[in-house]
Amino acid sequence: MSEQKVFQAVVGKEGGWWNIWVPEIDQVTCTRKSRKIAGYTRTLIAAVLGIPESSFRVERELVSAVEFERRFTAAVRNVDSQEKI
Repeated sequence: MSEQKVFQAVVGKEGGWWNIWVPEIDQVTCTRKSRKIAGYTRTLIAAVLGIPESSFRVERELVSAVEFERRFTAAVRNVDSQEKI
């Protein structure tokens, strides 16, 4: 049996929203309810990649709102600078 792909999700709460970023697919989603984080994350990955939700695992890392913004902004800047090359 082959091992499932594991995606990392970075999760941070700002105001009343849980922001969810999956760096490997460079996509973000959000929810107001913490109990929906897992479902929203799986649905996002499956929809973007066109794969079944049962074909992968997700590991979540909970970070502060400041850390979430720092990581996401750094990633966006990195992509922007690579596009200019």
